[in-house]
Amino acid sequence: MRSFPRQFFAVALLVLAVLALLAFCAVRVPSVRGDESSSSVGDADAALRQAFAVVLDAESAGANVSGLILRLNEAGTILSKAEIALDNGNSSEAANEAGQCVGIADGVKNDAKALRASTLDEARTTFRTYLIFSVVSVAVFVVFLAVVWRRFRREHVGKALSAKPEVVSGEA
Repeated sequence: MRSFPRQFFAVALLVLAVLALLAFCAVRVPSVRGDESSSSVGDADAALRQAFAVVLDAESAGANVSGLILRLNEAGTILSKAEIALDNGNSSEAANEAGQCVGIADGVKNDAKALRASTLDEARTTFRTYLIFSVVSVAVFVVFLAVVWRRFRREHVGKALSAKPEVVSGEA
C-alpha cells in the first residue's frame, strides 16, 4: 500500500474546510429587485446623511447641536433596525422603520437649518453691537482727550506767560 505525504493530507483538509465553510455560511446577495422596502431604506439612509450634513453646517456656524445629535443617533438606530428587518425579509417592518427614520431625519434637518440661521443672526447682532460700542467708545475717548488737552494747555501756557525770569547771582 502506498502512503500519501503529509502535505497532501494538509491540502485536502484545507480544501474540505473551505468547502464546508462555503456550504454552511449564508452569503447575502443584495436584492436587485428594487422593491418598495429596499428603496425606502435607501431613502432613509440618504435622508439621514443629508440631516447629518446640515447638522454639521449648523455646528460649524457655532450652534449647540447636542440635542440634534441625540435625535440623529435615534434615527440611526431606527435605520439599522430597518436594515435588519429588510435582511430578515420583513419588508413591511423595514418600510415602517424607514418611514420613521425619514421623519426624524427631516425634522432634524429643518431644526438644524433654523438653528444655524438663528445662530448666524445672533452672531451678526453681537458683532454690530460690539462695533457700535467700539466706535462710540473711541469717539468719547477722543473728545475726553481733547477737553483734557485744552484745559492743561491753557494752564501751562498761562503759567509760562506769567512766569518771571529768576536771576541767580554768582552762577555762570
